Amino acid sequence: VSAVFSAPLLGSIPVTHRGISNQVVMCTGYGKDNTSPDLIQYHPEQTVVFLMAVGRLRELSDRLKTLAGYPGDTAVGIVERAGCPDQRTVVGTLDTIADVAEEHDVRPPSTIVVGEVVRALLMDADSEDQFAGLVKGAVEASASE
Repeated sequence: VSAVFSAPLLGSIPVTHRGISNQVVMCTGYGKDNTSPDLIQYHPEQTVVFLMAVGRLRELSDRLKTLAGYPGDTAVGIVERAGCPDQRTVVGTLDTIADVAEEHDVRPPSTIVVGEVVRALLMDADSEDQFAGLVKGAVEASASE
């Protein structure tokens, strides 16, 4: 099973969800010769999963907003080290996710999920002020706290 599907689910993010997202687009973070790949235009019922893109998260977020028409408040989740004992899930919006990831020192391997499905299982959609930061830490760390 591809990380496109497994990593988000391990981080409690479905890639599709009835009434929220009916499309999944998979992209790489780097194109040929280290270029940025072409971006799919924004659609509110679409989920975009980026592999190998955490190293250019700020650029990717900016490009999604300026070139692909994504609203700045679009939900973003990053599942770091999916399936490993030290897996973490970090969330924010296109406007905040680069700073949140930097604050939590998010590193590869990480899978980035862009779209409202990020909110589906993780957070109460009415509590926008809480929608940033570390949602799920490492299993061992949470068990010892």
